[in-house]
Amino acid sequence: MRNYEPNADRVVALYQQLEDDIITAMIRRMMRMGKVSDTTRYQAEILQQAGLLYADVVQIIANRTDACAAAVKALFEDAGVETVSIENDIHKTAEQLPVNIRQSSPMRRVLEAGCRKTQKTLRNLVSTTANTTQQMFCDACDRSYMQVSSGAFSYQEAIRTAVRSLADTGAYVTYPTGHRDRIDVAVRRCTLTGVGQTSAAVSKTYAEETGCHLMELTAHSGARPEHARWQGQLVTLTGEDAGETIDGLHVYTLHEIGYGSGEGFKGWNCRHDWHAYYKGISKPNYTPEQIKKLNEKNISYNGEKYTKYEISQMQRQGERNVRALKRRTLASQAAVENAPDEETKAVLQADYAANAAKLKESEKQLKTFCSQTGQRRDTFREQVNGFGRSTAQKAVHAAKNQLTEWKSNAIIGKTVNAAGSQIYVVNRTVVVKGPPNGITQKVNDKGGVDRNYYDSDGCQTKQISNNSHGHKKESKLGKHGEHKHMYIKNEKGIPIHGEAEELSDSERKENQDIL
Repeated sequence: MRNYEPNADRVVALYQQLEDDIITAMIRRMMRMGKVSDTTRYQAEILQQAGLLYADVVQIIANRTDACAAAVKALFEDAGVETVSIENDIHKTAEQLPVNIRQSSPMRRVLEAGCRKTQKTLRNLVSTTANTTQQMFCDACDRSYMQVSSGAFSYQEAIRTAVRSLADTGAYVTYPTGHRDRIDVAVRRCTLTGVGQTSAAVSKTYAEETGCHLMELTAHSGARPEHARWQGQLVTLTGEDAGETIDGLHVYTLHEIGYGSGEGFKGWNCRHDWHAYYKGISKPNYTPEQIKKLNEKNISYNGEKYTKYEISQMQRQGERNVRALKRRTLASQAAVENAPDEETKAVLQADYAANAAKLKESEKQLKTFCSQTGQRRDTFREQVNGFGRSTAQKAVHAAKNQLTEWKSNAIIGKTVNAAGSQIYVVNRTVVVKGPPNGITQKVNDKGGVDRNYYDSDGCQTKQISNNSHGHKKESKLGKHGEHKHMYIKNEKGIPIHGEAEELSDSERKENQDIL
């Protein structure tokens, strides 16, 4: 038997594009804040930028409203046509004439009502995004301001943390209950639930018009326990035959399968469907043995066996990882392009390169997973708005820079820091032509350890030392004289080391193995 499984990917992708545009708008506004140290100036600046961001988001939503509404309508139209086509094949066995949904007023009304309800819900949810985005922006700016003001973070580190947080958090919608969800999560749930409920209502209406009072429920692997008990069985629309066994199938009531409730059949995230079943004519589509095999672990991956459902969930997780890293990379790129100064730009550029390298590795892992398990790679689910060919090429280039093995006769070994990042152990330090986006480590003249950080061009941006070098000024910093020097390029482009500074909390955590 054919089953209709609605695919909301194209609808979700449009709303994901909206989300990506909102994230980019937030980061651009944050970069325009610049480095504001005075509290009064900061408060005035954040109010202005938050107000402008609100207007940005309202316009972004308006620009995409028509396309989103058209995509939802198209999905419902497809659901209606496909559902009736499947039901026609079933009703034909009972010598019923096929129908055309465009000519059936009752079924057409059901379809249009479902579409209008879903579009209204989506509009109401997305309309809350401007307010939640404005609040997220203010919260992120306030965190950065407090981190810098307290001395726990440098301005560059605070901005890098904020950019990453905004990319990971994304844009939210708020339900009337106060519950929040990511836009893509809310849209997928709302659309699939709406389409599923409407297609089920169309099938029910068709059966009622032909006088068929039984429906056969579909079955799938990974069904939640309360649904697994009735999947593959029958349900009565009128109460007739309730509790009976027909063709080896138990007959449930609509109430027993939870029809009309959020937890039951066609409720939240329910993938089950039903089709007309004629007593004395139709034949069961599932045997008890087939239903048992639905959860059989018969797909191999890395030496373990998994069910089809488990494998699909693992693939979805891999796709979410790729998309999250694409969003991070895109957010980092927006931050680099709008950085207020060269020092901040260098820090953000290093983050961009690191994200690009992680993205390429994540894509490679997903490709390997699909190859091993025989799954078709669904690149549509991995898409991110703005991450086109040129952005992808930039990411590949940045990833190559990040992953390229640095060659130097100064290398005497390798190690890793507390964060797991690779470090080259060297016998001399260079300020240029160092490892792109890399770190070197050298034992200094006083027996301490110096760690040197480099940007994508191999120019030094920072040095962290776990001792004072015997200098009086540095000995007053940290617990044991540990400190850092930031490097700023002079007019000739040569990195020059600045005054000694305290380490931030994040720098301490990253280098706790030598402190």
